[in-house]
Amino acid sequence: MTPMSSKGADRAAAVPPFPKDLLLVPVSRWPTTLPEETARVVIETPLDRAIPLFSPKPGFVPHTSIVVATHDGLPFTRLCLESVLAAASSPLASSSPGQDFEVVVVDNGSTDGTLEYLGELSHRDGRVRVEANRRNAGFAVAVNQGAAIARGQVLLFLNNDTIVPAGALELLIGRVADPGIGLLGTVTNRAGNEAEIDVPYRTYGDFDRFARDHAHTHAGEIFDIRTATMFCAAVRRQVWNEVGSLDERFEVGLFEDDDYAIRVRQAGCRVVCAEDVFVHHFGQASIGHLGPTGQYGNIFHTNRARWEAKWGVAWKPYERRAKPGYQALVERIRRVACATVPLDATVLVVSKGDEELLKLEGRRAWHFPQSDKGTYAGYYPADGQACIAELKRMREKGEDFLLFPSIGLWWLDHYREFGDHLQGRYPFLAHDEFTCVIFDLREARSLRSNQAASEGEDWSARREAGDGLR
Repeated sequence: MTPMSSKGADRAAAVPPFPKDLLLVPVSRWPTTLPEETARVVIETPLDRAIPLFSPKPGFVPHTSIVVATHDGLPFTRLCLESVLAAASSPLASSSPGQDFEVVVVDNGSTDGTLEYLGELSHRDGRVRVEANRRNAGFAVAVNQGAAIARGQVLLFLNNDTIVPAGALELLIGRVADPGIGLLGTVTNRAGNEAEIDVPYRTYGDFDRFARDHAHTHAGEIFDIRTATMFCAAVRRQVWNEVGSLDERFEVGLFEDDDYAIRVRQAGCRVVCAEDVFVHHFGQASIGHLGPTGQYGNIFHTNRARWEAKWGVAWKPYERRAKPGYQALVERIRRVACATVPLDATVLVVSKGDEELLKLEGRRAWHFPQSDKGTYAGYYPADGQACIAELKRMREKGEDFLLFPSIGLWWLDHYREFGDHLQGRYPFLAHDEFTCVIFDLREARSLRSNQAASEGEDWSARREAGDGLR
């Protein structure tokens, strides 16, 4: 693929494969769930709307192989694959349109119609190749399968819960051609590390415009990154052959990308992120189903132990880039906490591992949930009962308060049993849904004060209405 001109990118992006007003904001997470209307529109959109019939020429050998692992999640898979094919198939997308890439999809035992859809898609577009597993063999196994049958000199690994804008593939392939770069990732709206940036869009059309504007504003920018997480990552075949495939000891998923990044650097290559390539990532569309069952936490701990045993160091949560809006929120939280929490108190913070949220000017603060070593646990609790059990464990250590940043108030809705437990037993020390909510744990009360009860009733009503708690 050759980079298209900015004019070509604008024109190619003008007709996305799905309606421009399609809402991309999930209604819940763990697992990530699309709005019902969004899922309906995606499923009911005729396949030929963006995917014309296409047959590669005889003897076709792709330059790039896009490898996608799927396990259920049909609406996400359609958004992903059709965005890829629509962008790359545009006559404006390359100098040899439609002739230099293939899509290799490895399905891990889907039962929701995904396999039937993949069969129809591959029939319409001969660049799509499908490998079907009878069971969920795990992310690493599926990716390795796809890479083994892929024919391209560049491998692009893509999660099925991503959306790729026009022009992104050309930029990625151009960047990874640099012999000093071994593994190349992109920026996104959801990654949990330095690749995550603030985004303003809510719809498909706004996403499309944002991605183009971001590419123009940050043209040519790249930076070294600890881990190019494999929601979207490109590697040259030569590097893949030298470094080897993903380590399948990590089974269903988690830590295989941390492991691979280290191995790429050991081979003398850089692991970088392309600042000018933005790919939408929903996150937790597949593995999020393991959260409510408790399996996610078990897999996280097991794979972290495997990673630490392999590399002989303790794994640490990812760094995050500074975001003006988020930094302002952290400062507001700090002001509220310091104005209400006594200096000698200990505060539990629903922090998602962010150490900045624990800096409360002399007050002791701990991550919630936390590991046995006192660090951030690295995952969300399985259910409301698990949250209550973790709170009980921490209270026995002497914690006095529990702080929810405004961006974490979705816990009280998602973990409904936990939210009811807190509001039924503990009074509010602070209550500002735009900054933070702090519960006073020092004394469990069967009956709260009239003021606290009133606040709780108002809050419950807002929660029922879905006002501001996600």
